[in-house]
Amino acid sequence: MSTDADGVRELFGLAGRAALVTGGARGLGEAIARGLAAAGAAVAVVDLDARGAETVAAALRAEGADALGLGCDVGEEAQAGAAVARAVEAFGALDVLVANAGIGDRSPAEDMTVEQWDRVLRVNLRGMWLFDQLAGRHMIQRGAGGSIINMASVAGQVGVTTGNANYAASKGGAIALTRCLAIEWAPHGIRVNAIAPTHFRTPLVDDALGQRPELEAYFLGNIPLGRLGEPGDIVGPAVFLASPASAMVTGHVLNVDGGHTAV
Repeated sequence: MSTDADGVRELFGLAGRAALVTGGARGLGEAIARGLAAAGAAVAVVDLDARGAETVAAALRAEGADALGLGCDVGEEAQAGAAVARAVEAFGALDVLVANAGIGDRSPAEDMTVEQWDRVLRVNLRGMWLFDQLAGRHMIQRGAGGSIINMASVAGQVGVTTGNANYAASKGGAIALTRCLAIEWAPHGIRVNAIAPTHFRTPLVDDALGQRPELEAYFLGNIPLGRLGEPGDIVGPAVFLASPASAMVTGHVLNVDGGHTAV
């Protein structure tokens, strides 16, 4: 690959590639979908909120991108399969998956119900596994490699505030899943990596701060850069891991955390 200006732009470009982003109707998923489209990818925006997914896709189309909005319960196997099949049908192939969909359901561990535990694990880990498997199977059969990006969290690596046992377990599982798939699918040219954000200005964090406003000071105290992440901060890491620029990167957890995990 050339190291002149055009070569470097090509390294980070996604022209001719197709991507699918789960949880793409808002927050980090929306930012990633917009970033991948800006880099040249065709993008399938998948979300439980079908109208929101189509709104984002329509905005991308208005900017000249090839985009598709799809409603999907990511934890439902049949719906996940249909979403991947629809994206492949629309774009001809799938080169990049961003398994971003995630939820929280806070409760002190001693009071957490089985339903709360299962609800979070169903979306955050089962849903990730389903889309990873479907995308990986397609990429193996196609024989052209690919990039899978799983959305983890610093919560899967360090202790977090009371009430997040289910969320932290799901994100720790996401990291383990990422590493296992990276090894298993490396012979097929499929790279599997994770992005692990700290606390970002997203609807999920806004909900937590709405319940406990005092958490913001706690969050900031754990981030050496002294601020919460903004959705735009996730775009560069996602484009890097999706693009040829990261051709030798797999099984990696990219902490986008303002120094959180260094504390």
